[in-house]
Amino acid sequence: MKKLLGGLAVILVSGVGWAIAPEDYYNAGMELFKNRDYDKAIQYFRAAVDERPDYWQAYQFLGEAYYQDANRTEAVLSMERSLRLHPDNPDLRKFVSKIRKDSPWASNSFSTGFLPVLAIFLSLLSLGWTGYWTWRHSSRNSIPSSGP
Repeated sequence: MKKLLGGLAVILVSGVGWAIAPEDYYNAGMELFKNRDYDKAIQYFRAAVDERPDYWQAYQFLGEAYYQDANRTEAVLSMERSLRLHPDNPDLRKFVSKIRKDSPWASNSFSTGFLPVLAIFLSLLSLGWTGYWTWRHSSRNSIPSSGP
């Protein structure tokens, strides 16, 4: 039993030394990005931000990799996260504005304000119609029929 516990302790201690730092994921992602392997770069940048959620550079290049991979919505979300963490980046802010303007999938101020109101209106309209329909048909069925 002591040998088993000793072996587990050695494995756990040696595993700590093999831990990969977020910077290692970021650097590997940058190499893949430079080689235009955007799918794999996205995986490494994602691993970097999973390990260190305040890694604004990894969020920026995660967005760039998504952009190159034609996923404009994820690109905008990642780049905006980078800007929230590091707002002093005018070039990135300008690029995000350009993506938002050119992308039909990225939300803009009109759809962010209008679509929730439209959804509530349509839900209430549907609820009202369902209530009317149910009431109308239940009142027809509840009328006693006079028979012979």
